[in-house]
Amino acid sequence: MSVMGVWVVGVVADDAVEEARRRFPDAAGAHGTWPESSTDMSWWRERLEPAGLFDGTPERPSRIDEIVRFADAVDRVRNDETKVDEFQDYLLHAVPQQESEGMFCAAVPRGDGAAALMWGLGLDATLRLPGCCGQFLFDAAQVQAALPATEQALVLHQPRRANAAARIRIWLDEMADDPNHDVDELLNGPLRVLRYAARTGLGAVGLTLWY
Repeated sequence: MSVMGVWVVGVVADDAVEEARRRFPDAAGAHGTWPESSTDMSWWRERLEPAGLFDGTPERPSRIDEIVRFADAVDRVRNDETKVDEFQDYLLHAVPQQESEGMFCAAVPRGDGAAALMWGLGLDATLRLPGCCGQFLFDAAQVQAALPATEQALVLHQPRRANAAARIRIWLDEMADDPNHDVDELLNGPLRVLRYAARTGLGAVGLTLWY
């Protein structure tokens, strides 16, 4: 049976953020939070760091076993506590329902758009992205605070952008059934939404879903 990985980054009003935190305190508290366990963090870092060469030098091809181990590492650090599905469903209905300046959606057959982006960016840039592994819940003030680091991670100049795009395509070739996925939108979309949220005084949310 085929599955679809969906990564949504969308603007959301502060009152919806507050309501999500009130109704789902445990899920909201864990959503987008890196694990406290140093063992888990070390295990995750080791799977992303060895393959990352982003100084403009030619990079050896990523091995499929490295990519698979990193995908497993991403799953391990994401929030999987109780009531997560209900919490994410609530927020999914609070974001814009069509792609726009305030809504980014990467739907990848048998794939994970957030993990693909992380693999493309490498360790240092990934740790500047909002939240954890594509998941976050920010009110308007938190969006403003997170935007500078997000811009550092996603405003890429050549040859770093070309290197990141090539690594994302390798990921999609190996881990997903979507060789023609729009890699530029994967690199541009999340930052577009965060900038729109900051400009309009809104919060923002990142959701990772499987269907």
